[in-house]
Amino acid sequence: MVGVVGASVLFGTSGTARSFLPDDAPSLGIAAMRLLIGAVPLLAFAFLTHRASFRRPTWEIFVAGCAMGLFQVLFFQSISLTGVAVGTMVTIGSGPIIATTVEFVVTRKISWSMASGVAVALVGLSILVFGSTPADGGQLSVQGIASGVGAGACYAAYTHLSKGLLTRGWSGSWVMAQSFVVSAVLCSAFLFMVPMQWLAQSQSVVTVLYLGIATIAIPYLLYALSLARLSSALVVTLTLIEPVTATALGAFFLDEEITMVSWLGAAIVLAGLVYTGMTSRISHDKTQ
Repeated sequence: MVGVVGASVLFGTSGTARSFLPDDAPSLGIAAMRLLIGAVPLLAFAFLTHRASFRRPTWEIFVAGCAMGLFQVLFFQSISLTGVAVGTMVTIGSGPIIATTVEFVVTRKISWSMASGVAVALVGLSILVFGSTPADGGQLSVQGIASGVGAGACYAAYTHLSKGLLTRGWSGSWVMAQSFVVSAVLCSAFLFMVPMQWLAQSQSVVTVLYLGIATIAIPYLLYALSLARLSSALVVTLTLIEPVTATALGAFFLDEEITMVSWLGAAIVLAGLVYTGMTSRISHDKTQ
């Protein structure tokens, strides 16, 4: 679980990093550059460490790649409309309930501890969202919230498909590498559809390099290692630490107004994470 938590903290810096790009930088262009840069280290790592376990891409790889590409676009659109804290919280907060529902439909096996942990965390996320001040000081953006929920659904789908491949013997490195290559190839078309002049600035180059390496390549390798040993619902639930990270960074570095009610929500989220993690570990130990 340490790998998931570490990956989630890195994920949580994505929105803050986005703030260092020009305001007019399109979400489609940012997503494409982030995926192109992130896919290269993932592919190189898989080739160098698991060359012998290479398998031809399956339909799950292509669907997972499409889901990840759409996630990138919807996520950046959400944070641009609602702010880093709220956009990240809605995106990742919607993921656990969708992933838990999918896992229940597929396996009919969701423990009471998992369900209760998700419920507690989602209560905390609701408090976080509705206790936060919108980025523009007005009302919450409906389009931004919808984009966040859509991104959360894509994230849950990617997790579920990746978990399925891992249980069939796929190497985690190849699952991540191939799915992100698919995402990168699909999203590369955006580079010819939107303005890219913003990339001429040195700060923009450094920022997209960070987004690709520190928020995709490194965390998704950690994510793959953890996903092989944990259920997809548990992994997505543990990633709820991402919006807490984003909230803290938004408050301290971007001067986003985070109320005491929102901090209370963050504390409830963490309590749900601790409970879910501890009960999952106990349940895992009993099966050994």
